[in-house]
Amino acid sequence: MYLLQLFLLTYVLGFSMSINYCSADETHALILARGGSRGISNKNLREVNGISLLGRTLTVLNESRLFEYIWVSTDSELIANVARKFGALVHMRDPLSAQDNTSSLESVNEFLQAHETVNRFALFQCTSIFLKDSYIRQALRRFETKDCVFAATRSYKLRWMFDADGRIVPLNFNPKRRPRRQDWTGELIETGMFYFATRSLVEYEHRFQNDKCDVVEIDAADAMEIDTCTDLLLAECLVQSKLEEANGNKCANMIENNN
Repeated sequence: MYLLQLFLLTYVLGFSMSINYCSADETHALILARGGSRGISNKNLREVNGISLLGRTLTVLNESRLFEYIWVSTDSELIANVARKFGALVHMRDPLSAQDNTSSLESVNEFLQAHETVNRFALFQCTSIFLKDSYIRQALRRFETKDCVFAATRSYKLRWMFDADGRIVPLNFNPKRRPRRQDWTGELIETGMFYFATRSLVEYEHRFQNDKCDVVEIDAADAMEIDTCTDLLLAECLVQSKLEEANGNKCANMIENNN
C-alpha cells in the first residue's frame, strides 16, 4: 500500500512539474468549450458521425502528435470528463469567463493568467469540424517566425452594403469594371478554425492579430462552422459524403492494383 501511495505521489508531482517547467518556446493546444450555448444546447458535445465536436477536434490533435500539451478550458464537469477520456488536460474556467457575452480573448486571458509558463498557444475551435493535420503543420511552420497565424479561406464574392442614406453600394469592387474570377486574387475570409498567438500579443495588445501575422489558407469546403441545428444536419451529410468518396476511391485503387 505504501509503495502504491509513493508511486502515485511521484507520478502526480512529476506530471505537475512537467507542466510547470515546460519549454518557453513550446506551443500548447487550447480548446475553449464552455457548457452553455445560445444556438445549440451542449453544442460542444453534439455528435457528427457518432463522435462529439469536442472529440473530433481532440482526435485530430492527438493523431497529429504535434502538441505535448492539449488543454480544454471549460466550466462544465461533463465536458471536462469527456476531455479527459481523450487524454486532454483540463482547465476549469472561472464562471465569469464563461458567459454568453464573454469573448474568446477574455477566456484565453483567463487561461494564461492561470498558467504562467504558457507563452505560445494554438486556439482551436471544435465547431470547425474539418480541421486537418496538414493545416496545423502549416500553421506551426509559419508560427516559428510570426506572432500569430490564423485560418482563412479565399472568397471571390462581390459584396454590397447599405450606406448611411440607405443606398446600396459596392464594398470590394467597381461596378463599372466587375472583375472576373480569373482577373483578381479575391479576398481572405477568417474562418475561426484556429488562432496561433503569443502570450504577449494577447496580454499586452489584447488581440489575436498584429502586423507580424500570417495565414494558412484552407479549402472552402473545409471552412464550415457549426452554429445552428441546421449546420449539424448539413455537417452530417458532408461527413458521410466525404467518407463515401474516400471509400469509393479506396475501392477503385484496390481494383486497379489487382488488375
